[in-house]
Amino acid sequence: MAFLYNTVVLDATGKWNPAFLLGNIKSLGSYEECVSIQQSKLSIKGKYCLANVHLSSNDEKIDSMLEIATQKRRNREITMNRTNTPVPDLLPSMALIQFGICVPSTCSIADVQKAFGYILSKEKSANGEAQIESCYTNDAVPLSSGDLAFIGCVAIIAGLVFLSSVIETKFGVKEDAGFAYSCLMAFSLPTNWRKLFVISHHPGALKSLDGVRVLSTLWVVAGHKIIFTLQEPWANKCFQVKSLEKLANMPFTNNMPSVDTFFLMSGMLRSYNLLKEFQGNRFRFFTDVARRYLRLTPVYALVIAFYATLLTRLGSGPRWEKFVTEPGEACDANWKNNLLYINSYVHNNKHCMIQTWYLASDMQLFLVSPLVVYALWKKPTTGKLILFLLAAIPICFTAWYTYIFEVLPTYLLNNSDEKLISYQRDVHITTHHRMAPYVVGLALGYILYVKKNLHLSLMSVISGWLMCLLTLYVVVFGAFNIVQYDHEYDPVESALYASLHRIAWAFAVGWLIFACNNERGGWITKILSLNVFQPLSKISYCIYLSHYVILMVGTARIKTPLFADDYALIHSLAGDFIISIIVATVLYLSVEAPLFEITRLIFSTPKNVTKKKEN
Repeated sequence: MAFLYNTVVLDATGKWNPAFLLGNIKSLGSYEECVSIQQSKLSIKGKYCLANVHLSSNDEKIDSMLEIATQKRRNREITMNRTNTPVPDLLPSMALIQFGICVPSTCSIADVQKAFGYILSKEKSANGEAQIESCYTNDAVPLSSGDLAFIGCVAIIAGLVFLSSVIETKFGVKEDAGFAYSCLMAFSLPTNWRKLFVISHHPGALKSLDGVRVLSTLWVVAGHKIIFTLQEPWANKCFQVKSLEKLANMPFTNNMPSVDTFFLMSGMLRSYNLLKEFQGNRFRFFTDVARRYLRLTPVYALVIAFYATLLTRLGSGPRWEKFVTEPGEACDANWKNNLLYINSYVHNNKHCMIQTWYLASDMQLFLVSPLVVYALWKKPTTGKLILFLLAAIPICFTAWYTYIFEVLPTYLLNNSDEKLISYQRDVHITTHHRMAPYVVGLALGYILYVKKNLHLSLMSVISGWLMCLLTLYVVVFGAFNIVQYDHEYDPVESALYASLHRIAWAFAVGWLIFACNNERGGWITKILSLNVFQPLSKISYCIYLSHYVILMVGTARIKTPLFADDYALIHSLAGDFIISIIVATVLYLSVEAPLFEITRLIFSTPKNVTKKKEN
């Protein structure tokens, strides 16, 4: 029995993989085999530990082999002492050699570290350092009070959905009922299902927005997927470096402008709606903020609560600690920053739902935008000057900051972890660096409101579309040389691209929206206005909130290196899209749509309610 036990332990421990020179450097062993070990007589279970290993060698041949296997990132990645890296770190893992080690559950992390270090010290051809990243057993973890509270909250929501749906099915919906009844019926599944799939064409609605919103959301998901694949254990990690050499891959490699589209649309809608409120003397700042907060926060808070409680119970894997447990702990510690919408600045390197930095930046700009739009409405000349300055300041500051501190112009695989962390923390998620597209959106909203049904000459339309398409191409594909693996950093080039590509993208997409809204979009307007985009647009916010956890779990549960090619990536991405849409639909029907209706009821005036009943 002891022999069998020792054999299983040894069998579950990682060994050197074939195709090491292709980047197959993560020898994960067999996680499931290890944690399923049970030695009842000795009351010993299997414990799986993951060791991070940094190798170097004085032998020139061996050292060159290590350079090839780690895609020349061995001295660029933080492969040791990773405890101070951000959570999540969003860093490529191409040089981090890892070994899965199966040991008895009685062994502590210090014991495993010491034993594995001893093994490495016996290797004569290479020098090795090891650090245990995490250890796992199959022990059941009891539900915490937070877990029970979250389950209770979900049960209440499910109960409200069930009760309201039964009432509507059996008795219909009463139009003249009271506030409490209306709030209950806001959870009705049949009603919300109809709202989701109803196709509306309101007069005066801005055309093409649904299509732009949906395509941009899917682009965000695809961009995050690529970042996760950089951290996954692949048997041919060199594939990712080679993929940089294909021009057709640039929309995936250089996907950061996707968020700038949302800044543009948010600024445009904010400006357009504010001008209508100013014109009708209906603007109330605190009511506006409260409505916005209640519109965004309930479903957001529910997802945060899920991160902080039950998320870690969704599965297991060698890197579950890094990809799932640590982000969950970050939400448990920093959820207040998210709900106050200050997490783009206040995070202490522990990000709760890292993708929601955009929500914080958007909320901050939402709060200050009335001052700018009011100036546009009252004194257009002064307002335009303010807009120009607000767009010019972040452009100039970003150019100066990038040049002086040699910051990356975008997410570049060919740079060190330190530079990638600096770019993410100091540029990518900070409002003052990202606000220029929002300012363009404010200007676009003003133009759409003031210049309704503007007649454009044929030459203006042709010139506008040529400039639009050329700018979109240059922003995405023009960075081809910059993203190449052997490209040397140029501070002037980086400063120019970093400062100009966001606002250029905003102008191009702004023209697209403007032209489509003025019947100058042709077949592009028809595509972006397809009915299929309307329901997807309604759940786009929930897709944005939920897709990241789907990607996290998908990466964390990988227990053996994968062989990647274009088909495998497209297949995986398509699955992530579908799962994200399903989860987002559930969230929309059970939380977002009901709370949106309740918010409308809270802020509806008696006059508005009467009108709705009459209609």
